[in-house]
Amino acid sequence: MTGSDVILPGEIRTRAEIHAVFGGSPQRGISPSIEKRSVVLYSDPEEAAVWGYQDGWLAEEDGQGPIYEYTGAGSKGDQTFAGVRGSGNRSLLRHSEKGRMLHLFVRAGKIPGSHTKTHRYVGMFAVDDELPFVPRQGLDVDGKKRTTIVFRLRPYGQFERSQTDVLIPSPDTTAEFVPRAVTIDMLQSAAATKSTFVAPDLRSSNTSAMLTAAAKGKLVQVGKVHTPEFPRAASAATTVRQKKALLIESYVACLESQGHMVGSFQIKLKGKTSTLRTDLFDATDHVLYEAQGASDRDSVRIALGRLLDYRRYVRQRDRQHAPGTVVLLPGRPDRDIEALLKDHETSLVYRAKNGDFERLL
Repeated sequence: MTGSDVILPGEIRTRAEIHAVFGGSPQRGISPSIEKRSVVLYSDPEEAAVWGYQDGWLAEEDGQGPIYEYTGAGSKGDQTFAGVRGSGNRSLLRHSEKGRMLHLFVRAGKIPGSHTKTHRYVGMFAVDDELPFVPRQGLDVDGKKRTTIVFRLRPYGQFERSQTDVLIPSPDTTAEFVPRAVTIDMLQSAAATKSTFVAPDLRSSNTSAMLTAAAKGKLVQVGKVHTPEFPRAASAATTVRQKKALLIESYVACLESQGHMVGSFQIKLKGKTSTLRTDLFDATDHVLYEAQGASDRDSVRIALGRLLDYRRYVRQRDRQHAPGTVVLLPGRPDRDIEALLKDHETSLVYRAKNGDFERLL
């Protein structure tokens, strides 16, 4: 270890040395710095194991390359982007629009004969444009179920991909019912509006307040990046996700007003490190929903494909047959799309011009 003002991937430094180069807080796991134009992320595998989660590389790469999953800040209750509790998560999510790069370190050990921790530099990262984070069901410090925010990070420039940092594959295929309608899109919407994350109880008055604020034009997209060295923000995709979020929340309120138990399924596949999560599952009627923020052909095809994939794994104890499938849309598609859904025995629910939801079997 040296006092150099340059840290290369794979090098091990103390937090004080890291602070001298990249700035940030001396203690927090997500540590932004205005002066250094950075957000420093610290991952500790031992501490993560205590709280029941893992940070690390997904073994499966997609068309854009490798992904590192990093769990957000907050040890008690649902993790959030709102208020003081969500400040670290906000700084991570919006790092590019603030002109800051992410620097990721993994706990390496301690300096011999002392209690000073050391950290290995993995490299520079940016949140994924298309899917910056996913919600994940887990336990908090009190052992209570809660929703965590798992960021999807893309390496940017030189980086170290150590095998010790790769996530452990799931030993079995499991599908866990999560009794809360929490989706990626709801979290994205909450982040964009600076609203309180209200997913634990969608029947509360906070939900309608959020929808009202959005209707008055207070729902704004995440700003674009103004510095050329940072990845661009996917503003169009963000707008569609926000529309999808509001559509889902409104439909969930409709189902719950009828006494339905609505949640989602968290699916882990044997031998894989990635986790799938459905949009909505109506446990009362045994129906799986996939929503979209637009009603065009490509959007419906994506929704249908996901439903055909998810329903292979979704089961309830008292109903061993596959669930019904429904595509949820903000408007009625053309007749040929309706025929496509009918051919695959999938129903359609769409929002009519008067605001009501209509269903086509």
